[in-house]
Amino acid sequence: MRRLISFWSLMAISLIFVSLASAVSTSLWEQQHRTEFEAGEIKNISVTSKGDASLSKKVEEFSELKEAQVWALAEDSEGNIYAGTGNEGKIYKISADGKTVTLYFDSPEVTIFSLVTGPDDVLYAGTGPDGLVYKITDKETPPKTLLKKGDKYVWALHLDGEGNLYAATGTEGKIYKITPEGESSVFFDTEEKNISSLLAFDGGLYAGSSGNGIIYKIMNDGSSSVIYQAREKEIRDLVMDSKGNVFATAVTSVPMDRGAPRPSRGPAVPNPQAPGSGPPQENRSVIYKLHPDGTTAHVWSSPEPLIFSTVLESDEQILVGTGSNGNLYRVNPTNGEFHSVGKCEAKDVVAILKTKNSDDMKTIVGAGNPGKLYTLTETYFEEGTLESSVHNAQSLSRWGKISWEADVQEGTSLTFATRTGNTRKPDDTWNKWSDELTTAEGTQIPNAAAQYIQWRAKFTTTDTAKAPILKKVTLASAQTNVEPTLSSVTVRTGVSSAQRPVPQPPGAPSRSGSAPASPKRWKVEWKVADANRDTLQFTVYYKAVDEENWKLLKKELNAPSYDWDITSIADGKYEVKVVATDKLSNPVGWEKTVDKVSAPVSVDNTDPEVGEINVEPQDDGTFKITCKVSDAMNTVQRAVYKIDNDEQWRVIFPEDGIFDSKEEQLLLHTTKLPEGAHSITIRVTDRAQNTATGRQSF
Repeated sequence: MRRLISFWSLMAISLIFVSLASAVSTSLWEQQHRTEFEAGEIKNISVTSKGDASLSKKVEEFSELKEAQVWALAEDSEGNIYAGTGNEGKIYKISADGKTVTLYFDSPEVTIFSLVTGPDDVLYAGTGPDGLVYKITDKETPPKTLLKKGDKYVWALHLDGEGNLYAATGTEGKIYKITPEGESSVFFDTEEKNISSLLAFDGGLYAGSSGNGIIYKIMNDGSSSVIYQAREKEIRDLVMDSKGNVFATAVTSVPMDRGAPRPSRGPAVPNPQAPGSGPPQENRSVIYKLHPDGTTAHVWSSPEPLIFSTVLESDEQILVGTGSNGNLYRVNPTNGEFHSVGKCEAKDVVAILKTKNSDDMKTIVGAGNPGKLYTLTETYFEEGTLESSVHNAQSLSRWGKISWEADVQEGTSLTFATRTGNTRKPDDTWNKWSDELTTAEGTQIPNAAAQYIQWRAKFTTTDTAKAPILKKVTLASAQTNVEPTLSSVTVRTGVSSAQRPVPQPPGAPSRSGSAPASPKRWKVEWKVADANRDTLQFTVYYKAVDEENWKLLKKELNAPSYDWDITSIADGKYEVKVVATDKLSNPVGWEKTVDKVSAPVSVDNTDPEVGEINVEPQDDGTFKITCKVSDAMNTVQRAVYKIDNDEQWRVIFPEDGIFDSKEEQLLLHTTKLPEGAHSITIRVTDRAQNTATGRQSF
């Protein structure tokens, strides 16, 4: 027996310490996912889909064109870059080093949507809103119009090895073939409104539509088949790897207005829409992989709402340009992993060109809002910062250590700073950023106790070919104990008792349920909250309103209510006090205690009084019966009577017809009664449900 007692004593002690540990234990704020890092403020930082944060690659301005949009890019044999723009319909020629910019062709159109260069550096341009195709030999020679069929837009161009030019158009969804001799004809006609993208393969073309998101496979002889229809509305771009896999960029709606009104050059170019498609859907962009065997797989969903452009850099890497934050991503199409590469100052990355003919091959980025050219380098920024989102510790908290996991190569560094405050958004009331913290294994946070905290990681490198990589940040805190909040204490009278036996008719099976409300059984209830989520314990007291000392009702309650039997309580007005403590969840000296007092309530355990019952016979054989009833504490609530052996009680009212006083004069005029002796019984109930009975024979 002694062993058994000892065992359970130890178990009880263990449970107490578990409870304490639960309340005062350290809370860890960990961040290691892409969405967590990107929820903060980022400057010159790239985050991978795995959650690795590092310095971004530099995106440097290559040339400013002072146009609204750069829609198309092409390169000639000497490495010069051609940029088709909107909303003035101009084509610029930029030298390979980006230093010289000349206006190459000022078209009468609003937008140059597509460009391609051919042999002898002949430039072909597709336009809108008149759907023209120009052949531009050089700056001095007037361009030749190769296509003018009444279509509005030429979204894409492709020049094959035999000199045939293919033009994807809208809004009739046709592809035209233009021979080297300049003869044009419809090569492929669809039921779609727009053919928005083209991709050549050995033996024909792939074509993507806008409207119903269809991808066609068109052979050189003009025969065709549909190889895929996406959920999205537009097939924005198509690229192919060395194994014949096609990667299709699909978006829910056309990303932005392809052109804007210019009074001297025609109307704005509207977004292509599917017939009967209704309002534009929420923007969503994905990349699909179409295998040579005809199967399709989802590769990537863009974290940005719109993909504008893609370039295949290798079989394991696609460079993706997005809007409307100017972000560039590299996506691994074999597993869907990705990372942000860099960011343009312009909002929309509309065109990307990998140069082939310049001395140093570049990645040229054509952007819109505003129209500029950038070059994506392979060197890292020398410095970048990642400022976390604000962490809410839920109440005033003490701070422990901050630690992090990172790969820091020689020549690179990663340091942290912290700041704290008591407003949801940092302002002048917050502490200043701490000095840089350098110990990854754990450094004590030097800031004052507060409810909110932020950390800032500073990435630096002296070798722009290398960068530190942050993988995880852990920050420890413990809430300062806050006193519980008692918002109200209420006393409800006449409470039923659950699961008490309910009287049943004779012979009926017994059953349990809620018994009728008992006038002497009250329920004390209180509303309580604790910011620390501590285990709370309650003690309930009562006293008469004119007394000074509280009397104990019940201690060590765990639930926020108590059933109070008032049968033995003397008449009078009373108050109830509830004391709440969090001592079970905090060490000695850290506990907090609060109390709250209810509004006064009246206890009435004394029965009302039934005075003398007066009976006056009337000439018609009826009787006038009067009786004075009273109660010391409450108003009289109800009175009933029986004459002789009546089975049912009947109501009797005061002379004024309403029960509203502690003293009432009851009045009853009976019906005609048989001759002989009679008796009347009157039962009176007060508002506290006390009852009294009086009888009189007559």
